[in-house]
Amino acid sequence: MRAFEILKKAISGILYPEGVTCALCGNELSESSRYGLCPDCSVPFIVQRCEKCGTALMQSGRKYCDRCVGGKDGHEFVMARAPFPYARDCVKRLVWKLKYYNSPYCAKLMAEPMAELLRSLGWNADVIAYVPMHPKKLAKRRYNQSKLLAGHLSDLTGIPVADALIKTTYAKQSAASLGREDRRKLLDNTFAPSGGKSLKGKTVLLVDDVFTTGATADECAKALKAGKAKAVYVLTYATSIGDKTVTYEPDDEKGIRRLMRMRGS
Repeated sequence: MRAFEILKKAISGILYPEGVTCALCGNELSESSRYGLCPDCSVPFIVQRCEKCGTALMQSGRKYCDRCVGGKDGHEFVMARAPFPYARDCVKRLVWKLKYYNSPYCAKLMAEPMAELLRSLGWNADVIAYVPMHPKKLAKRRYNQSKLLAGHLSDLTGIPVADALIKTTYAKQSAASLGREDRRKLLDNTFAPSGGKSLKGKTVLLVDDVFTTGATADECAKALKAGKAKAVYVLTYATSIGDKTVTYEPDDEKGIRRLMRMRGS
């Protein structure tokens, strides 16, 4: 089985060489291609978003999503943003390719639009932090996709990365498969300051792959502030839809894996 996986990866590297062909479909990249994706696999930046948590809004004229309107869902972070909506298939496929298909090079492609968006926001972050993995989970996956994103974002922006957080609790069940309230219960008090580089008085940029309900971002921001961070901003590659008309649905792992096979990723 191990030999088969090595052969499969080698063939994939030949068929989908980084920087030459689209990371998702294998089409040849043109001069107009951006972020390692061909025009067919690319989506525009989110235009209308919640001013607080950054979730995409489908209804025009709105300033806040249903969770943030009136401040009824008090977040631990100042603001969150993401360039792309997670609801788009190509966005979801690239995230899953990074996380579950042993494709760490995708983090570099994903960090580029994140850096572009960050420059336009004018946030003056002193340090980048990332959502940590429990050591048991890290041993299975072999890399932390959020740490990879943070590293590439640091290379593009010059903001240093700090190993500011640790995950103290190992949960066998993935938060991605849970609804909003269950995610919050699962993640409650599962992150803590690492006790490493001092965060006292610093503005921290928290990096992750996807902002879904805000539960992970809130718990991490709470831990960072416990470590004396002055303020926490959140930047992810993708975010969910924040309208009441669009019901949040947890990832259907089997469905997405079928989608990955159909698309040849």
